Amino acid sequence: MEQIEDSALTARILDGDRKAFAVLVHRYSRYVYAQIARSVRLVDDVEDIAQIVFVKVYENLHQLRKPNRFRPWLHSIVRNAVNSHHRRRAVQLRLEETFYPEPATHEEEEIKHVVRTALHILSAEHRQVIAHHYFKGYSYAETADLLNLTVETVRGRLRRARLKLKGELHKMSDIQMQATELDRADMDALKKVIGFVSDDEKRPILQGVCLDTGGQAIATNGHILIIRTLKSLAELAAPIVIGPWSDIQLPEQATLKIAETTAEIQSNGTTLQVPLIEGPYVKYEQVIPQEAPSMRVSISSTLLSHALNLLQDFMEARHPESDMWQYRPRVDLHLSPLTQTITFLTSRDTGYAREDNGKFQYLLDAKDDDSPGGIADWIFQVPLNAKIETPSEDTFRFAVNFAYLKQILHALDFEDSDEIALEFREQGKAIILRTPLNAEWLALLMPIRLKSKD
Repeated sequence: MEQIEDSALTARILDGDRKAFAVLVHRYSRYVYAQIARSVRLVDDVEDIAQIVFVKVYENLHQLRKPNRFRPWLHSIVRNAVNSHHRRRAVQLRLEETFYPEPATHEEEEIKHVVRTALHILSAEHRQVIAHHYFKGYSYAETADLLNLTVETVRGRLRRARLKLKGELHKMSDIQMQATELDRADMDALKKVIGFVSDDEKRPILQGVCLDTGGQAIATNGHILIIRTLKSLAELAAPIVIGPWSDIQLPEQATLKIAETTAEIQSNGTTLQVPLIEGPYVKYEQVIPQEAPSMRVSISSTLLSHALNLLQDFMEARHPESDMWQYRPRVDLHLSPLTQTITFLTSRDTGYAREDNGKFQYLLDAKDDDSPGGIADWIFQVPLNAKIETPSEDTFRFAVNFAYLKQILHALDFEDSDEIALEFREQGKAIILRTPLNAEWLALLMPIRLKSKD
């Protein structure tokens, strides 16, 4: 059979001859590996891509119109697989460009569930690399960077973890549901995180909450990303994504059980079933900026809460609906290192925008008689003392969604903290909010892009 032409060999494969496919793989393995290795450095990545190539060959062989042109067809599959590999490895720091994860197949999710139940035998450092590489989809280099390790250390830990898991999986006959007691504090945190999930049906992964290793709970709607920790889940070995959460009322405390396709929330004899969403989840760790902020602002939580309460009466209530203009509840932040103040500002025109001849236009760029409802001109601002750390004395200006800002402060329990920290970088980059209550809690808020005079 080894001397058979490619065209005859592919015909036998299409007729269900598995031995013929083995011959094909043997014939072209060296060629495929050589083509991949021309632009992919790590041996493990080359092996992974080669496996993907031959899976695609098997799945798509029926689409080969000219069997005598098998080699060029194979070359195109190799090229596409390599390009896809490089695209996946590109780090995108802008929040909205990160949230397009590739869904896992049902078979992959079943495998992950089985592996998840065996991870308890591994040390914490081995669980970390397994979770990052296999469950979150990070490359060896990305895993090394996130865990502050060398690539060789990551590869070594993965190799040892795989060997140990292989032995454990042979022993397993039943898959037991994982059960964890969630107290009132953890349930309250989970409820607040759920408030940030997306309702975008085109990206179902964002409709869920990711419960990550170390007990972190993460959610995002594409504009905000929130991270809280649930101490009851500190020993969670691998990440899972639970959702969607629409029309689900959570109890004050409950038992959480993780099965193969669902999460069960049990309380007082009642069981709520929430689906597990096939992942991986978005690479949220790469969205969190690692470089130092250009400006860090510390402000009293009491003062900030008071300022937002004052501003509330000047948001939707003072911005009537209009057929011509769309309104977003926007507030401008003016930060002055020289005077050590942060000023929250809104006006009659702030937040209104429309499309005019295909161009995005703010109300401040329009004629005065175009204002919604013909209301009188006004401006309202609340200056607050703050500690502003930055090498520059220039005044900085950012615009944020007022409703999102209030939602974040509630979700991070800032009312229980004496101080709030805001980290600013360049325009268009996420603003990070932190609380001294817990160093692992944070929120990323994407600013509103400012244009023209506005």
